[in-house]
Amino acid sequence: MAMNSQAPVVNVSGDFEEAILRWAKHLGRDKNRRAVFDLIYGRGSKPRSKKQIADLLGKTGSTQVVQNALDELAKHHLIVRMENKGHVKDGSRWVYVKDASVRANRNIIVKYADDPGAAKKVATKRRPAVETRLSFVKPVKRAGKPRGSRPRQSGKQARLKIALLVTNPDSRASLQTGVEARYIDEGIRLGSKAGEVDLKVVLAPTLDTLLDTLNTYHPDVIHFSGHGGGQNLLFDNEKAGDDGGTVLDFDMVARVVGATSATPKLLVLVACDTVDGADRFLDTVPAVIAMADTIDDEAACEFSKRFYRSLSAGTTIANSLDQAKLILESKGYADASLPTLVVRDKEFAQRTLL
Repeated sequence: MAMNSQAPVVNVSGDFEEAILRWAKHLGRDKNRRAVFDLIYGRGSKPRSKKQIADLLGKTGSTQVVQNALDELAKHHLIVRMENKGHVKDGSRWVYVKDASVRANRNIIVKYADDPGAAKKVATKRRPAVETRLSFVKPVKRAGKPRGSRPRQSGKQARLKIALLVTNPDSRASLQTGVEARYIDEGIRLGSKAGEVDLKVVLAPTLDTLLDTLNTYHPDVIHFSGHGGGQNLLFDNEKAGDDGGTVLDFDMVARVVGATSATPKLLVLVACDTVDGADRFLDTVPAVIAMADTIDDEAACEFSKRFYRSLSAGTTIANSLDQAKLILESKGYADASLPTLVVRDKEFAQRTLL
């Protein structure tokens, strides 16, 4: 692929809602960006140059404003920028055309750009439409080890124990959480101190299995992979036949952690819109990594793999986070800025967990 060609990072068929909301977010309500967008998606399909667009908008004397809007729209795949190659006879190097997927969904993109509040109510893979009313599973007695645990075997005593909670209870918004678990396992194996890291995968966790994991495993890191939003996390149901999950708010999850003798050092929430209210967890854990907006599956998996690869090499929490975000940025993911570190003490972020 040529270096100057653009490859979309959004899988529209698999991440439709995320794609629509991301386009709406980056279209926004900026009047110059809107004017350029509306012109390109108006009548006709011929490529237009920056000069043509500026002339049509009456902004001949401020072409930099038009260029800024074009750059922003092209960066987020709302329009397509391509080499001129004789399309326009005004000496321009680049011309701009419609993106087929955006064109097909233009009305709904504009709708959510105009109304961000409505956009937040849309069900996505990692942020399903769930009621905010809390529901709780009834604890049941289990014999033996909690279902779904898979310890990592190593020759040394583990110095870093990671509990990976993999939950995907809503059939309306399925996630690739299994892929993320595999990516995390691969990332740890690539770390230079992998032998000192133990990974426990807890499948379909409920409130009860969360308590079991904290009481018996005493993890240093709790990683939640699943749905979130509105200061809630979506845990699994007790019964296999139930669909939709169990909503637990941040306060309840923090109280659960605080009610055990476990002393986690880090909580990682790979779920949409979990930064707001994340400081609630600082009463029980010194550091939290959460997502500032909707994150799609592919970006979540790539982030987790690099983060734990760095952490398993003895890298500090802050540097591991920065490295994971750099990998997302280098691969063209629009979600690179979403993972956010919230800490009780800034100095703790400069510590290594190994």
